[in-house]
Parts: sequence; C-alpha cells; structure tokens
Amino acid sequence: MIENNHKPVAVIGAGPAGLYAAQYLARQGVEVALFNRDIKPGGLAEYGIFPDKVKMRTGLMAQFERILAMPNVRYRGNVTIGQSGDISLDQLRQAGFGAMMVTTGAQQNNWLGLPGEDLQGVYHANDIVFHYNRLPAYADQQLDFGRQVAVIGVGNVMLDVVNYLKGHHTPCTVTAYARRGPGEVKFDQQTLEPVAGCLDLEAIGEAVKEAYPSMASAGDAVRKFYALLVGAREKSAECDTGLTFRMRFLMSPLRLIGDESGRVKAIQFEINHLVHEGEAVFSRGTGRLETVAADTVIFSIGSRVNPDFGLPVAQGNYVTTPEPHFPIDGISYEVYNPDLCARCEDIFVSGWARLASEGIVGLARKDAERGARALLGYLDTLQPDATTSIDAVLTRLPRLDKKVVDFADLTVLSEEEGRIAAQQGLPAFKFSSNADMLDAIERGLARKL
Repeated sequence: MIENNHKPVAVIGAGPAGLYAAQYLARQGVEVALFNRDIKPGGLAEYGIFPDKVKMRTGLMAQFERILAMPNVRYRGNVTIGQSGDISLDQLRQAGFGAMMVTTGAQQNNWLGLPGEDLQGVYHANDIVFHYNRLPAYADQQLDFGRQVAVIGVGNVMLDVVNYLKGHHTPCTVTAYARRGPGEVKFDQQTLEPVAGCLDLEAIGEAVKEAYPSMASAGDAVRKFYALLVGAREKSAECDTGLTFRMRFLMSPLRLIGDESGRVKAIQFEINHLVHEGEAVFSRGTGRLETVAADTVIFSIGSRVNPDFGLPVAQGNYVTTPEPHFPIDGISYEVYNPDLCARCEDIFVSGWARLASEGIVGLARKDAERGARALLGYLDTLQPDATTSIDAVLTRLPRLDKKVVDFADLTVLSEEEGRIAAQQGLPAFKFSSNADMLDAIERGLARKL
C-alpha cells in the first residue's frame, strides 16, 4: 500500500461511480469510508441491469467485491447521508473526514409535468426496472399493463422495458415515441437484439416516411437507423409472445387523457420538425396535434439528483464551480454555491451526481476516477495528518438505532442467498426487502457461531 498522510475520505453512494472512486483513492493509500443508502452495493449495476445480462452483472459484482475487500476501504450500508439523512455532511466533517465525494447518482425520476401523469396505468421506466430487479420498496408493487402501451423515450432503458413486457407473454402493442427523428435514437444494437424479432418493420417504415421531410441528411440518417434494426434482427430470436414493437418520431406529448375510471386511455402529442444548428439537432413544435390511444404510458426520460440531499441543484445535477481549483480534463468536480455552502471546498461530485443519466458503467468509472484525482489535489493542500485512522473517525459518528451493514455482513448475505438458490434449484436468489436481508444476515451470523 502507498504510504500517505492524508485524512480519511467519505465516499457517499456505492454504485459504480462510488466504488470506482473508492478504489482509485484506496490505491493511492487514502483510507475510504463508503456509505450507501441501500444494504447492497452496486447501485444500478445491482438494480438496473436486465436480468438476462448475467455475464455483465457477475463480472461487475466480482470487481466490486474486490474493491470492498481492500484493506483501507470500509463499507457502511443501510445508512443515508444528507440534510435529512441519518448523518449530515457536517457530521462527517466534524468526525474527521478530510473530504467528501458524492456519488449518489440520479435517484429521482424525471417527469414532464403533463396533465394526466397521475392517472392509473402511468409509470416511470425506473419503477419497472427496479421492480424486476427486486429493489426494496419496488419489488412488491403491483404493475398493471394494458394492450396498447406507449413508451416516451427511445434509449436503452426503453428497450429493457420492452424486453420485460415481452417476457410477460401477454399480447400487446408497444410503441416508443421520440421527439426527434430516427437518426437521434439513443439505443444500441446489443440492447435491441432481444426484442428485434418483435419489430413491426412495416409500421416503422411508415413512421420514418412521416419524419423524412423534416430530416436534414435524411438519407444517411435513415440508412444508419435501418442498419441498426437489420443488424439486431439478424441476431434476434423469433418473437413468439404476441408483442408487437413499433416506433414513432417527431412527437412530443402534451397531455394524458383518462377514462371514466381514472385510467389513461390516450395521449395528445404535438408534431415536431427538426432544426439543425451546426452539429446539434433540436425539435420544435409545429402546432399540429395528434391523439393516439394508449391504456398504459411509460416515461423513459431519465433521472435527476435528489434536491433534499443538501447540495445546490441546477438542471437535474449538483452544481459544480465554473472556475475549479482542481480541474481534470477541463471538467469541474467541485461543489459550488456561494449563497448556501459555507464550506464547499471539501465536497466533490462525480458520476450521475455530476451529470445525471450520462453514460454507462465504463463512463461512470472514468468520471469517478477523474473526480478522485480532483479530490486528491485538494487533499494535497491540507496539513498532513498521519494520526487519524479511518476506524477512529468512524467511531466519532452518531450511533444509529439500526443495523449498519459492513463488508463481513455482505459476505454473509451473499452466502444466505446462495444457499436459498441452491435449495430451490434457482440460478440466483435475491431478497426483495431490507427486513428480509437484515434477518438473513442475523441468521447467517448466528449459524457461524
């Protein structure tokens, strides 16, 4: 281990960004406490990856386990940090942490604020993703899907939702709506492949023709879009569940319309046209309206940070200073608010906390490591302190009236879930409530006595 005289650091959030930030800091000899709201680490790697991506999930979890096992990393799960959490940022600072890295991700759903969003049959894609991944508080929610499903958004999460609906073996038509054209879809071929056999190519072709007059360089955009569809179809299985998958373009929802029972029955859209400004493409409304039937509406439009955490927020992200002292690759990771933060210089952000809904695990790792480099630059300006250990700092934090989960507890929990999976003949088993996980930890620990 590299010797250093830095004070311990608190990393808040144990998704990919938090784990990789902790790893980078620990490799530089810094002692790190990794705080997590959930009992299990991993964030969206644990609760956001589609279940059939077993190899990806297994590989990530093996990496995360190695990070948590590092001798200068301490895991503290089932602990919320923030203004209204179990422990405040000031209490972390007072306990002796030299700096804090916030990697809490984008924890709140984006909504458009449309009339009718509170109707029955209206969901956010994250609610569905967290449901099938068994995130506590979502695992047991009741989802009621109809036969005419509209998904607002055309990214990879939209495709995961379609894949989930496909697995329900209930005949339905799913239409994904984009406010821009087919050249601006945000999904990749690999994520499309599991549902590509369900594509209604004739209907999609008609939708492309509708959008064509508004598209600059339409030929190139259309060719790339169809190449994406064809590439996915070549590797897809037949769609035998009765699901039909369509897409529409240049449509922005204006309001959701309900029936007499309070369930959504239709969406009113405004038809857009595309405006090109340099390399950027924007959608602009034309004033023309279209109403389409839908008995289920799913918004797949990303997430934003939690404004109750206690840090300044703008445009769904925590605010960073435009003039950083420790810029990395021209990016600021330093929290900034001249009005509300009396002491912001020791707080850094990375991952989706810095830029919500941006990128995948690989990009989250890169951003986390850049943020850790910025934080190290700040630590180097502090008075050297080789006397304050991470364990001593942790003892100064407020005692909580609940179980705080450490790495040894996670090991026991994993063994308990593995034991149940073996008993039931399942490839994997996952507890779906915090209470069940904590009970399993206690049973496992008792079994070891």
